[in-house]
This record gives sequence, structure tokens and C-alpha cells, in this order.
Amino acid sequence: MLRSLLAAICALGTVGCATAAWAQDFPAHPLRVIVPFGPGAGTDATGRLAADELSQRIGQPIVVENKAGAGSQIGIDFVAKSRPDGYTLLWTASDGIAVLPAVKPVLPYKVPEDFTFIARLIVLPYVVAVNPRLPIKSMADLIAYAKANPGKLRYGTSGIGTATHMGTALIAKTAGIEMLHVPYTGVAAAVTAVLGDSVDVVLAAPSSIKPHADAGTLRALATTGKERYPLFPDTPTLDEAGLPNVTVIVWYGMMAAAGMPDAVQAKLRTEIAEMLKDPKVIQRLRALGYQPAFLGGADFRDFVVKDLEQWKSVAKGAGIALE
Repeated sequence: MLRSLLAAICALGTVGCATAAWAQDFPAHPLRVIVPFGPGAGTDATGRLAADELSQRIGQPIVVENKAGAGSQIGIDFVAKSRPDGYTLLWTASDGIAVLPAVKPVLPYKVPEDFTFIARLIVLPYVVAVNPRLPIKSMADLIAYAKANPGKLRYGTSGIGTATHMGTALIAKTAGIEMLHVPYTGVAAAVTAVLGDSVDVVLAAPSSIKPHADAGTLRALATTGKERYPLFPDTPTLDEAGLPNVTVIVWYGMMAAAGMPDAVQAKLRTEIAEMLKDPKVIQRLRALGYQPAFLGGADFRDFVVKDLEQWKSVAKGAGIALE
């Protein structure tokens, strides 16, 4: 029995040393980052920026793959079921991690159990925007128009159960209006739909709205944070626009499948933290309309769990549930 015990201890020590050595060598070959939305929107743009900067720091190429669909479920589930070795990462917004699970009890993955929470990088509000052909120049105008034409206004989102869907539904519920939901495979497609007059209203990241607002092809009515956003200094918050206590915040972060070795996730987390201190990276993010907001490891996990609980409360209050 003593010999067996000693053999087991030696075996565990060998495995531990091998794991430590493997983690020390990480990364030994290229990585990939899965973006669970289509190309062109804020999630894609920020994911590519993060992958580019992280690649330079770890000395390996990082390939970005878009796996859109089902309100971001497809890409997220792909990562949840991948090997937790650090070579397949998830770049995601709050949609499929903190919002969709609040309205859809049955998903192919579980939050937070199925994930390693590497780091949150960005927090920002959305912008409520409309097609300028409409006689709507403010949130008060939108509410009045919607009440006079119940169900006529169409709003585009990045998918059923996503943050843009839930956020718009929350705004409509609070304002006491009815609008028709038209889901797309990503925010970029929803913004394009507003530009093409297929829908009337969209909730999107500031960077997705800014060029169109500057060109006059979209009209920004409000931002959804607690304070005015630097990219839209002249656009009121929802509170200022007459909808108090309505805040919709989106976050972006890096995750992976549960079970990633501590040393690997620590290495990635450390590089991301240092990356967000780099003036060049800060400038690149701000040029896109984003502000860094690092949160790592257990703190990121706790933040997501709290965000999920808040969205559950919103879903219950708004009567939103998906099969």
C-alpha cells in the first residue's frame, strides 16, 4: 500500500511538472478567437483589435473567426465545447453570456459553469438611432409617434434574446409603447437595415452609429448609459431624454472553455492587462469610440453573474421569455 501511495504521489508530481512546463511554453502555435456575431459591427471590430494587439504580445498569430447565429449561441457554444488549452478563445459581448440566459432557460451551455473568465476589456452604452426620414428628432418624438402608431415602428436587433433586443424591449416597456421586433444575425446587419429603410429604429454601439450620424443617414436620439458618452457629447442620456432609471450597458471580454490551466489564463490575463495600459491601444480603442475597462478573473466572473441576475429581473418585469 505504501509503495502504491508513493507511486501515486510521484505520478501526480510528474503530471504537475508537465502541466507547468506546458503552460510555460504557451503559446507554442497560433491561436484563434471566435466572434459569435457577423463581421462589421462593434463586437467584430473590437475583437479584431484585441486579437491583433494580443498577438503582438504573445508572439503568435491569432486568427479571428466569425461564427454568427442564434443570438450568438452558435459561436459561444462552439468555444464552450472546445479544448480549454488556451488556443481557442471567445471574444464576446454581454449578449449570449449575460442576457440570453436570462430569457432562455434552456441553452446548450451554462453560465458561468462552462467558461473560463479571462478578462473584461470594455464597457459602454448603446445609442438609440432612427432613420432620418421619420418625423422623429428626440425620444419624446419617438414615444409620441409609437403611441400614435402602435406596432408600426420596426426595430432591428442583433438577434432574439440579445442585449440589443432586451435593451430595446426594456425601453419600450418603460415608455409604454409597442414596436415590431425584426431580428438579424448581428448589429451591422441591423444598422444596414435601418439605413435601407427595412426597419426604423436600432440600438447599437456608438462606433456603429457615429459615421452614419455624422453623415446624416442616421439620427441619434439618446445614449443608454448613466452619463453622456464622449463620442456623442451632444446626445442626451435616456434619463435626460425623459426615461429615468433606464440604463443599458454592454461589455466586451475574452473568455474560453472551463478548465483552462491557471498558468495559461494568468499569462493571457497579464498580457491583456498590460495591453490596456499601452497608450497606442488606448488611442486605437478611443478612435473606435471605446474606453478600456479591465476586470480580470474572479472579479470578471462575479461581474457577469451579477449582470445575468440583473437581466433576469428585467426579463421577468418585462415578461420576456424564449422557448
